[in-house]
Amino acid sequence: MSLKDLVDAGKYLASLEYVEGREGNLSVRANGGFYVKATNAFMSDMTEQDYVFVDMDGRHQGERPPSSEYRMHLAIYRMAPWVNYVVHTHPVYSLSVAEATGRIDLLHSEAKIYFKKGVSVLPYIEPGTQELADAVALKVKDGYEAVLLRLHGLVTVGETLDVALMRTVSVEKSAKLFFFTSVLKR
Repeated sequence: MSLKDLVDAGKYLASLEYVEGREGNLSVRANGGFYVKATNAFMSDMTEQDYVFVDMDGRHQGERPPSSEYRMHLAIYRMAPWVNYVVHTHPVYSLSVAEATGRIDLLHSEAKIYFKKGVSVLPYIEPGTQELADAVALKVKDGYEAVLLRLHGLVTVGETLDVALMRTVSVEKSAKLFFFTSVLKR
């Protein structure tokens, strides 16, 4: 594990426009806790210094505070010991499709590789709260590798960073396929 890998992943997600500005966050389990994106950092411009260590009691080290969603990462790592990476993005097609239909269907064959149970869609819960953290972590504990947060974003998890990233890409690709298929059928 290297923080440079997270920096590169953040830049990749920004290049796909899955995050804009200060949106989203990434984390990796390490050293009895996890490293998570610092608050107010832009994924497109991050460096390794933009990651903050948080222990499993929720205490962070250093002068910069962690992302406001650090509770969600902490709850996932506590409830799902198989998870080593958490990716939280704000992909437009996934959010739009979930708002319009209440679900995300995995429509392309590659998506079947990355998911056992599909995508869980949660109702709107205030971002940055313990309520949201617990709701997402319970879905991950129940075996969901992707959780869509209505009017907010997408959370994917993985044993490896590549798998967590590909789960994000697969959900957004499925949402795009659904959107364009719906438009073309009219």
